Amino acid sequence: MSNLENVTIHQFRGLRDLELKDIGRINLLVGINNSGKTSVLEALSVYCHPLDIKVWLSTARQREQDIRVSRTQSIDALRWLFTHNSVSIVEPDKPIIFISSTGLFSVEKLIARYEEMEGIWLSEERDIINPIDRNEEEIENEQEIENEYSPGVRKGIDLKIEVFTNDHHLSLIDQSPNFTENFLLWEDEPLYRLSGTREPSLNTSIVTPSSHRSTIGQFRLLTEARFQNFKSDVVKLLQQMDKNISDIEILLSPESMNSRFNIYIQHERLGLAPVSTFGDGIRRLLHIALKLASVKGGILLIDELESTIHTEALQSSFQWLVKWCTEMDVQLFATTHSLEAVDALLEVTESDSDLVLYRLEPKEEKTKVVRHDGHRLRRLREELGQEVRW
Repeated sequence: MSNLENVTIHQFRGLRDLELKDIGRINLLVGINNSGKTSVLEALSVYCHPLDIKVWLSTARQREQDIRVSRTQSIDALRWLFTHNSVSIVEPDKPIIFISSTGLFSVEKLIARYEEMEGIWLSEERDIINPIDRNEEEIENEQEIENEYSPGVRKGIDLKIEVFTNDHHLSLIDQSPNFTENFLLWEDEPLYRLSGTREPSLNTSIVTPSSHRSTIGQFRLLTEARFQNFKSDVVKLLQQMDKNISDIEILLSPESMNSRFNIYIQHERLGLAPVSTFGDGIRRLLHIALKLASVKGGILLIDELESTIHTEALQSSFQWLVKWCTEMDVQLFATTHSLEAVDALLEVTESDSDLVLYRLEPKEEKTKVVRHDGHRLRRLREELGQEVRW
């Protein structure tokens, strides 16, 4: 049995009653634009860390990684994870997230809801102002000062998360959650200081179309891979894109005026070169490999699997990915728009039971899912040449 055997996303963003049945080792999500493929990955990310508020917040802001200005406020982004104005079996007409699953993962059901809050706040500056210490100019402009430091209205949300686990010691009649957390989130307070319960959780990591361009966390990931004796296999993956690559190291440039380390690639023609000087294909494969090493026994989520990888390197790269997902007991969920990616995975997946394709078809009442196992998918593609993406 796998960590996730079946998942039902009852309500999350625009998804309604989406069912992923008989989940495999390698799971592809296809469908037209805005069919909800990325939303499925986000739902799984939250579901696998249901009480970790930092995961909720990072998931909510994930689509804006490349935006430097006019980013959505964190609380607004969090609100949009919820299904709004829908007929809910839990609480009608209230924003809600509802996901359930079967499998080895201890969580069986997640229900989250929020209520809007308003409060009064006083600025810290007003608290320290003493009327005796005001100078003549301040007294003359007293009205202006009162306006500046008058109480203000702040808004926020009261987020309630309920988690039900497969604790069979509980009475079958008892429907109360095993874990409940409340988070009071205010728009004018820094949210990075928040902390939530880490357990129950399932080791999970997500790769977005642009996350390989960030160096945040890369040193730790490469270090973990090194301690797992996995670095040489990471190098072999990179050699699928460039045969001149022979090693990866964390180094401090002798020419650097600060103490900032960087990841360097040993290249037969270029010598030691920072990874940032290589193309997106190399950097993304490195990122995927390091993320895979960090989720041993867990879940890897990849948005746009084929992104930045040349079509000629798809088959060899996917062969490496499938092999190590099996070796490390990792379930992969990946979105794709590429028929070449589907065919490449068919070529490198030995067992038809390991590969599953889910085509998402949004309907008015629910998100319909058409499931193709590896055997049916192979027949549709190789014998009939049929389009399976939409």
